[in-house]
Amino acid sequence: MSSKVGKFVNLYTAYIASHFRPSALSVRMIPTDRCNLNCGYCWQKRNDPREMSISEFNAYLAKAKKLGVGIITFLGGEPMIWLGLYDAISSCTRANVLTDLTTNGTLLNAATIEQLGQAGLDYLNISVDGIEPTAVSSKNSIVRGDTLSLLKQARRKHGMHFRINSVIYKNNFEQVKAMIEFARQHNVQISLGYVVPPFEGGHSSDDGIYFGLKDEKLLKEIVDYIIAKRRQGYPIIDPEEYFTGIFRFLRREKFWDCNYPKRYGWVNVTPSGKVRSCTKKMDELDYDFLDLDGARLKSLREVLAGKVAKCNPHCYSNCAFDSHFYTHNKLAFLKKIIDRMANNRRMKD
Repeated sequence: MSSKVGKFVNLYTAYIASHFRPSALSVRMIPTDRCNLNCGYCWQKRNDPREMSISEFNAYLAKAKKLGVGIITFLGGEPMIWLGLYDAISSCTRANVLTDLTTNGTLLNAATIEQLGQAGLDYLNISVDGIEPTAVSSKNSIVRGDTLSLLKQARRKHGMHFRINSVIYKNNFEQVKAMIEFARQHNVQISLGYVVPPFEGGHSSDDGIYFGLKDEKLLKEIVDYIIAKRRQGYPIIDPEEYFTGIFRFLRREKFWDCNYPKRYGWVNVTPSGKVRSCTKKMDELDYDFLDLDGARLKSLREVLAGKVAKCNPHCYSNCAFDSHFYTHNKLAFLKKIIDRMANNRRMKD
């Protein structure tokens, strides 16, 4: 059985099992909270030097296997500054566990892309906010030099899929349009998400980043543009309802439920081995990942449900909304999977 087939067999087996017992189907490892960038809209990082060691990671992987893991995602901070990354991905590959990595792309080059491919990385998500760097974000790695061609080579050689993640903030509409056109031109899937303000407040809609009710005209222009492109077949993976829902969100209507506590075993692990309630937060709950079992997973779901009830009205993250939407719209989810498979075949060709 090939490594790829073994990984998917493990994923499907773990997914089915997760419906019958508490599990950790999707474990999101945060090996470091540090980042080598300082984007103006980002508050999901800190300079704490504590990092996960590779021996700690291997212990977490062994625990995750016992808890029925199907996929492990590497997040940060910036996970590519973690020296144990390639060994960790290789360990997952040997354990038949799918891997997913989200990076700002600054460290992607011929050597690191090949290392990721050789380690067996399955999915690479690259944060790219525009063609040109701005005062808010300098993330434009995929459009620089030969990065895109190297990624396509890795897709053909190693089966390493990749996509673009772009953030929509108030002053980058032209950059967003450029990224949408880039995605269409090069047949690369793109996920677009409105900037998420910090939950503790302290932000203003006058700072050129965060949207407010007075930005309705600009938002309508943005939404109309994205939906038009999506209907023309551009590879935008988020549902239309996410983009149109921004107006209801800004009016603080209760129209969607972040289903984080209800997902099939999504667990975040911090550099110290604690459980984090959400990747949009920087907290640590009173749960050690190594101590999790069926009973502890059940109680964790209850804790997460209480936290989500408080933060849901203040967050409009596309990853959370998309999960909610596709959970309640099975046909749309099936179409998304079919479109993704077709896009992957086109990229391979």
